[in-house]
Formats: sequence, structure tokens, C-alpha cells
Amino acid sequence: MKSRKSGAVAIFIGALLIVIFAVGLTASRNPGAFHRANHYDFALEQFVSFCAQIWIPAGIIGIPLFLISLILSLVREGRGKQQ
Repeated sequence: MKSRKSGAVAIFIGALLIVIFAVGLTASRNPGAFHRANHYDFALEQFVSFCAQIWIPAGIIGIPLFLISLILSLVREGRGKQQ
């Protein structure tokens, strides 16, 4: 049971880092992508600013972490069904 929980946490962290990577990449290539006319959202502005600052390390860490943990989870599940 413990291995399933630790695998799920790694998958979740990897997915979260991928989201940060995608938002940061979009914000760096198109700075106005998350802005609406006549509306200002402080929380969204801060989140996009945070993502724009760390999108490269988030992608470098997040994508392999997500893929490796997903593959390991699938292998463990396949072994569990065979037994």
C-alpha cells in the first residue's frame, strides 16, 4: 500500500511541475496571454509571475519525474495483476 501512495505523490508533483512549466512557457512567449481587458486579478498575476520565473527548472524536473513515476506505477500494477 505504501508504494502506491508514494507513486501517486510523485505523479502528482510531476503533473504540478508540468502545469507550472506550461504556464511559465506561455507567459514568457506571450506576456498578455493571461490578462483580460478591464480586469485585474492579483493572485493570477502572482502565479503567472512565479511560473515565468521557474518554468525551465520545473520542466527539467517535472517531465522526467512524471514519466518515470507513471511508468513505474504501470509496471507495479502489471506485476500485481500477474500474481
